[in-house]
Amino acid sequence: MLKQRVRPVRVLQLLLVLLALVALPWLDGSARSAAGAYSETTLAPPSGRPALGVYASSTPPPALTIDPYIRPDLARRMEQLRPTILAAAARHNMPLLSGMSDGEFAEVMTLIIYNEHNGWLEDDFEAFRAVTPLYQDFQQWTNASGMGSNFSVWPANLRPSVALEILRRQVPVPGPTRMITVPVTVNGSQIVPEDFESKNELFAAITAEISDDDLAVEYLAANLARGLFRAEFEGVPVTWRTLAAWHNQGIVSPGQILANPTASDYVRRASAYLPAARRFITMPPERPAERRERME
Repeated sequence: MLKQRVRPVRVLQLLLVLLALVALPWLDGSARSAAGAYSETTLAPPSGRPALGVYASSTPPPALTIDPYIRPDLARRMEQLRPTILAAAARHNMPLLSGMSDGEFAEVMTLIIYNEHNGWLEDDFEAFRAVTPLYQDFQQWTNASGMGSNFSVWPANLRPSVALEILRRQVPVPGPTRMITVPVTVNGSQIVPEDFESKNELFAAITAEISDDDLAVEYLAANLARGLFRAEFEGVPVTWRTLAAWHNQGIVSPGQILANPTASDYVRRASAYLPAARRFITMPPERPAERRERME
């Protein structure tokens, strides 16, 4: 049942859902097996430290309403990306604006990546998890083909148009100002927007960067840094919810977040990944021998 979360229909996703349902006998078994192995619902944050989400706010986190599924391939990629995430957080976090340590900023980055890889559609149609990577690859291929498409690209689920704003150091703000320039750069990017003759070529080049795992992490950190400046412009406190809503809908005001069903649902779902994100950043990565022993 889609409940009230059905927003403007993403036709491609629904077509792939139908494909998944046709193949339900084998897809469902595969998805359930992986979900059972990587469920993150039972682990709590370390004792003696407040749960992520208390930063700059006394509001309790939303109730856990989903199974925070993490695909096995994403879990492996995240282990490799952990140093990259920590380094990007250190570059882009501004404690005076965020009220967060670099580690806490990295936790927000992590929970956003987790949340972006398992959406409400995958929860409503669990079998769809098996074909989600195909949908993600299709959007990347369409953008990279030079057709000028502006589909979101994983692993950070950024649109080329948003990445272009990041490269141009722009942050959209409420009128009458509309746009401000901020000191945010993308470390490692080779793109100079003015060097491209067409938007199609520019978006294809941006797609290549934001689909690269290391650069995608850097773009994500830079985008969250833009969210800090947007929050400062509007005079609103920064929490993990602020940055999650900024990444998802480009808004930071608590009132706007509550009034926006898409942003509210995104924040609610992201809360389920708080314990996993905290463990990922605060605990040292497993050595191969330890992982084999745990899996036996």
